[in-house]
Amino acid sequence: MQISTSEKILNAAEELFAQSSYDAVSIRQITNKADVKLALAHYHFGTKEALFNAVIERRIGQLSQSRLQLLAHFRQQNDERPLQIEQIVHAFVMPYLFWHLNGGEGWRSYARIVSTLLGYNLALLQEQFDGGARVFQQEMRRTMPEADEASIQWGFDFMVGVMCNTFSEVDRIGGLSEGLCSTENKEEACSYLISFIVAGLERLAGNHKQELSASLALLKSLTAPENNV
Repeated sequence: MQISTSEKILNAAEELFAQSSYDAVSIRQITNKADVKLALAHYHFGTKEALFNAVIERRIGQLSQSRLQLLAHFRQQNDERPLQIEQIVHAFVMPYLFWHLNGGEGWRSYARIVSTLLGYNLALLQEQFDGGARVFQQEMRRTMPEADEASIQWGFDFMVGVMCNTFSEVDRIGGLSEGLCSTENKEEACSYLISFIVAGLERLAGNHKQELSASLALLKSLTAPENNV
């Protein structure tokens, strides 16, 4: 199947943005990698910012659709009764894993890019993801009726964060575990990831928060000047 010029540019941009920061990649580098004329990038996308946004947007549609499809399937299974926490987590995380395993190499690049968006372009992250996030938060409210709103918000935020860390392609655990564990094996990683998220949300469902003052007081005493002589 012949790849269109715009797809060539998007593929090249996705790979380069994943390898380097947004500021470090030029339109000329992208068009050189795509083997197209510089003018064509401007014709199809206008600015580098618009091209970057297009790189993010083209996979979000697939990901969001898969998440909503799985969520709808679980709702149907439950006859529209509140879902189990595990079902909500599966509906959110598993589409990311599915496309990572079946969608081609570009999904690895996409995961690296998305993991940097919090530090680079929060507005883009909000624009592209907030609609789907609200759907899942509402499902969490139905499933966790005793949870206060802060527990819902923090729970969702932590779910997103730990998932993005797992898919970011930074295999910190590989070295730390001396090869026992690796995020290169995304399927195995997600089997632990989902268990971890579910357990955390189950605690937050009962508004369980940790008391911090004792540990902070202990650390204050341990790091007092007389202890550092």
